[in-house]
Amino acid sequence: MRADGIRTCQSCGMPMSAAEQFGTEADGASSKDYCTFCYRDGAFTSPGITIDGMAKMGGEMMARMYTIPLDRAEAFAKEQLSCLKRWAGREIALCESCGMPLAGDEDAGTEADGTRSARYCTYCYRDGELVEPGMTREEAIERYAPMMAENLGIPVEKAKEMVGRYLSTLPRWRGTL
Repeated sequence: MRADGIRTCQSCGMPMSAAEQFGTEADGASSKDYCTFCYRDGAFTSPGITIDGMAKMGGEMMARMYTIPLDRAEAFAKEQLSCLKRWAGREIALCESCGMPLAGDEDAGTEADGTRSARYCTYCYRDGELVEPGMTREEAIERYAPMMAENLGIPVEKAKEMVGRYLSTLPRWRGTL
């Protein structure tokens, strides 16, 4: 997913914005899909890794960064990875406001003419308008962090840090709307 100059690695989920963070194709060109840790010279750096193996690595990092219990961190990582191109077999769009995967038509918000939005989920966007157009990034963090804290078994302050970092990668909160 591209979000105002930020792209998510479609293998591990790492946000990529600087040129050196992107992997390389066989011809030396930057990969548009994968980070330098996952993809170099047109091939995956760990071609045999499974989604469970990637979730274990990602979960260990999240557990250290946010004091998430390891089992919950790994389960959360696997859930996030399952929406990425390497594991889903296709790139799944994310809501540009909350980051929810738009995996099916039922996940998408609606435009004013009733068609499905390609940019926003049903919770954030209806009838061609944001559901809460005046919500600030700080208000979004306050709303989402308690749910994240409960889901992952972490202190709310750690969840606020995690949610804040994630929201900063989404277009709505980067001032691009």
